[in-house]
Amino acid sequence: MIPILLILIAILSYGLGALNGAMLLSRFVFHKDIRKYGSGNAGYTNFVRVFGTKWAPAVIAVDILKSAIAVLAGGLLMLIVDKSGLYVTVGKLFAGLCLALGHMYPIQYQLRGGKGVMCMMTTLWLTDWRVGLVATGVFVIVVAFAQYVSLASMCACVVGAITVFFFTPAENLRGVSGVLALITALIIVWRHRGNIMRIMAHREPKVKWGRPQPDRRMRDDRF
Repeated sequence: MIPILLILIAILSYGLGALNGAMLLSRFVFHKDIRKYGSGNAGYTNFVRVFGTKWAPAVIAVDILKSAIAVLAGGLLMLIVDKSGLYVTVGKLFAGLCLALGHMYPIQYQLRGGKGVMCMMTTLWLTDWRVGLVATGVFVIVVAFAQYVSLASMCACVVGAITVFFFTPAENLRGVSGVLALITALIIVWRHRGNIMRIMAHREPKVKWGRPQPDRRMRDDRF
């Protein structure tokens, strides 16, 4: 029964993950392919750099909504095999992994999607609010001091994944839960390898507090 449920969770979560907010809005609102502009990434940060902030809340809303549906469905489906709820965390994190894979490698977009940060952050919050709080705190701190959104995203996901080990209710499932979260985080780090290279070369755009940002909208520069 569990293998069948995992297959259902994987299909549902991957399918929802493939509904990329940045891709959908760039195509239906701006009639453009976000992957042809800016950094070439189909994610929130590049969407804002290219198209501005007006539709940014809609991108966030789409990605959070699809993530919430996938993660909550994953937890509910696991209740079928264990009414005590011990496997709910595993179901949510497995759904989160498949969700992130769908977001990063959507089959309908030739496997060229976003980087899955919003998907994982939503997964962490819905798995355990304490884990979500820790991950969000790390994100805020890194952005405040390093001023790199990409670095903050990677740090938040990795620290959040490690925190899962300590907050999984069932001790015998902490290893499984932690590994699922860590695999998701490491894939997200891999997707940021271009950002890592740019950070090392001091070419990654920084958040400039209180300063007007240069208008990069609709530029086809692959920084």
